[in-house]
Amino acid sequence: MFGNLGKIKYKNFKIWFSDQIQRKVWFRNFFITRNAWGAFSLNSHINQHTGQPKVMYNTKETAKKCAEKMSEKRGAHFSYYKCLFCDGYHIGKNRDNKIPGYDK
Repeated sequence: MFGNLGKIKYKNFKIWFSDQIQRKVWFRNFFITRNAWGAFSLNSHINQHTGQPKVMYNTKETAKKCAEKMSEKRGAHFSYYKCLFCDGYHIGKNRDNKIPGYDK
């Protein structure tokens, strides 16, 4: 899980951590579901199916709007997050929000 730490940009980590602890569910995300720790995986930046970088949004506001629209369109919760590996934001869903058959 932490094998990619050398590639993480410190300035992005500070932004990511600040954003995470401001969320109402920060404690749950870190210590109960442990979903927040997924940000340290290279898969938070790379699409597992294509091997290509995920769509990068330049601002948190743009990523948030796109996550909301994707949630409405797909019927599952999509989150936005600061990428630790690039200077942008990505959207995605955690293991609790998977849509049956979506990844096929």
